[in-house]
Amino acid sequence: MKHVLEVKPIELPARSAHRIEGGKGLQITCIGGVAWITQASDPRDIVLSRGQSFILDRKGLALVYALKDATIVVSPAGHITAAKLDATLVQDFAA
Repeated sequence: MKHVLEVKPIELPARSAHRIEGGKGLQITCIGGVAWITQASDPRDIVLSRGQSFILDRKGLALVYALKDATIVVSPAGHITAAKLDATLVQDFAA
């Protein structure tokens, strides 16, 4: 039986950032608001809105910036999807 990781939402007020060091392979899922992701040495701009996910694919620092109030979940890739989140959790933590 696999151990189930406890995944907790991270609330980001508008114009605030969450740093992730060495997060290659981690999945960022937006469960509320709008978040922008940038990774070291990556020219792409990744923008997530509610229900969207992105898997970090670069070594080094990644920043998740809230373009407006946002709620994200950081988890191992494939561990959680926005569709799997309990509706109560989304309502309680989403902006």
